Amino acid sequence: MIIIKQLSLAATIAALFTSSTVFAAPSNDAMNTMPNSEYFAATQYKAAQAPLNSFGAIDVKTSIPENIQVPSAPVGAGGNNGIPETLVQKWAQAGIFSPQVEARAFILMDANTGQIIAANDANMRMAPASTTKLMLMYIVEQKLADGVISLDSKVQVPEVAWRTGGSRMFLKPGSFVSVKDLISGMIVESGNDAAVTLANYIAGSQSSFVAMMNATAVKLGMHNTHFTTVMGLPAPAHFSTAYDLGLLGQHIMNDYPQYFHFFSQKYFEYNHIRQPNFNRLLFTYQYATGMKTGSTEAAGYSLVSSAEIPNNPMKLVGVVLGTKSLNDVAAQSKALFNYGFHFFKQDTLYTANSKLSEQKVWGGKQDTVSLGLDKPLTLVLPSSVDEKGLVTKFQIDRDIKAPVDKGEKLGEITVTYKDKVIQSKPLVALNSVQQGGWFTRTWASISLYFHNLLASYGL
Repeated sequence: MIIIKQLSLAATIAALFTSSTVFAAPSNDAMNTMPNSEYFAATQYKAAQAPLNSFGAIDVKTSIPENIQVPSAPVGAGGNNGIPETLVQKWAQAGIFSPQVEARAFILMDANTGQIIAANDANMRMAPASTTKLMLMYIVEQKLADGVISLDSKVQVPEVAWRTGGSRMFLKPGSFVSVKDLISGMIVESGNDAAVTLANYIAGSQSSFVAMMNATAVKLGMHNTHFTTVMGLPAPAHFSTAYDLGLLGQHIMNDYPQYFHFFSQKYFEYNHIRQPNFNRLLFTYQYATGMKTGSTEAAGYSLVSSAEIPNNPMKLVGVVLGTKSLNDVAAQSKALFNYGFHFFKQDTLYTANSKLSEQKVWGGKQDTVSLGLDKPLTLVLPSSVDEKGLVTKFQIDRDIKAPVDKGEKLGEITVTYKDKVIQSKPLVALNSVQQGGWFTRTWASISLYFHNLLASYGL
């Protein structure tokens, strides 16, 4: 219905607590407020440095307490549930229930619209481990898309990459490897050596690349994320949240889809060594499309994943943090996707740039302007909801006067269901209207005066 109207652990910790960085009091976990719009954790922990060994590589043998890896969040960061309203909350009247996921935190998002279907403790800070490499990959994709580097570019492996412990693709120092192979080694094998090689290639050093990562976190609106390493090995003040990682996953899917196929590889072989992807969801769930695992002793096993079903317009991003094993995190992620696809559907009510209304323009070279949407109005709805129950209302500005710029907001479209607002979008001008000549403008002013005068009398 439409109605128109290099430091040891001790030195690192000492540096953190003797610096100008202030660790604010923990936030109230019961709060359900969004983070302060000006607060970004990525700007708050500039003194945080990763512990290095004698070779200048990240020291994987150093034990860093979880409270040093994940500092308490200040009030401005919001509580554990400080995220936008979920569809489970919005559609409580339709009998929608939350999924049962055995993990410390999770979130399920629709990648097309960014709408959050379900979540639990999605704003709680946790060590992201190798899911960190998603941000590294996002920046690599930017450089590829901008032509700064190419997939066939040959990169020399620095010794510091070879000296870095943890998972690896077994690179030899001094050898030359293509960017394409480094990407595959980083995603499939979670190669820390590949990650360090790429970071040094792009930014000259790991610390410079970390600065790029934190700047990008701010740009993407990741309020509760701070990076200290490029690959996710334990380090002071290295943390993220399910919500922030979901945002990152959404951008990876949408911003550079030409590179997303790297995430779906089940195996990768380099230097005669073939390794399987740590993401076991690719082997157990036919609709899985990829992304990245991560694990630490303190945080458990985590996975940022994605899924699509043929002939279904929904693309889902799931983040499950803090489970017991790789098999467990895959199973919980699969259950989350099954929930999303079974209980929700996607419907595009109006496409972008299609005319929804034609309105009079006063004093213009043209008499009318077309109104529509600059982006599609797409809803994610419970499967049980009949779209016929949706009511669309147009609220359009009165007395539209020239000049009118294309894309200028001239009203709003609101969708309601049983009198509850489901979504609102601005109505914008689909074409420009230039001012008319002197006579046209003068006559328009006179006509508008009498038009409003008569309207005031109900005539």
